[in-house]
Amino acid sequence: MELVTYEWRRAKSIRTTWITSFFVVASVAAFAWLGTVATTDIDGNPIQISLTDLIQGAVIGNPIALVLLASLGAMAFGHEYRYGTIRLTLTAFPKRTGVFFTKLFMTLLIAMLVMVLSVVAAYAVLVLLGDTAGGGLSWAGLAWQVAVYASTLAVLAFCLTVITRNHPLGIIGPVLLSILESALIAILGGRFAWLPDVLPFASLQAWFDGEEVARAAGVWAAWMLGFLIIGFVLLKRRDA
Repeated sequence: MELVTYEWRRAKSIRTTWITSFFVVASVAAFAWLGTVATTDIDGNPIQISLTDLIQGAVIGNPIALVLLASLGAMAFGHEYRYGTIRLTLTAFPKRTGVFFTKLFMTLLIAMLVMVLSVVAAYAVLVLLGDTAGGGLSWAGLAWQVAVYASTLAVLAFCLTVITRNHPLGIIGPVLLSILESALIAILGGRFAWLPDVLPFASLQAWFDGEEVARAAGVWAAWMLGFLIIGFVLLKRRDA
């Protein structure tokens, strides 16, 4: 609990945590409202979209939230490496296993709290200003998709920061991986039909779409576990 308290205080004391969290919430709310005014049919008439579908699109289809969520994930170790405080942390808490998993837990907790606030803000904006239809994605479906998506970005950024010991690379790493994956599928997908089935973001989307759920979820979990194992092993074996 001492380590959890220490990490929570450290995260709260960083001004960037608050600024980044605010802009995640604001971007999701803005994209949710834009979804109600930017969609029209062939005659130019507005198309009503369900409330939950708009919120889902505002989170998962939001490039600003993608970068900012990755930034939140990279902060746990990123600020330590950036300002050289990692040695002090490891001196105070020499058991690196505890440090790694406490930082991971706090990263996921912050990401989930920010996502809850984002969904609430998007809901409030849509109820007050939007013109939405019924039906669409269930609230339970929205909750687990948003949670999994936020966890994916947070874990990737967290692990890439540990692996590279570089804060900026931890932030842009998930974005670069997403772009690289899209390029590989566009270039090689026609020749290798199995390629999308083994890539993390494509598997995540297939999981959300309900396509080969067991396979897609398994591939996603394998990638996440692989990054966590690599990051953990490197933290344990390398000098601070």
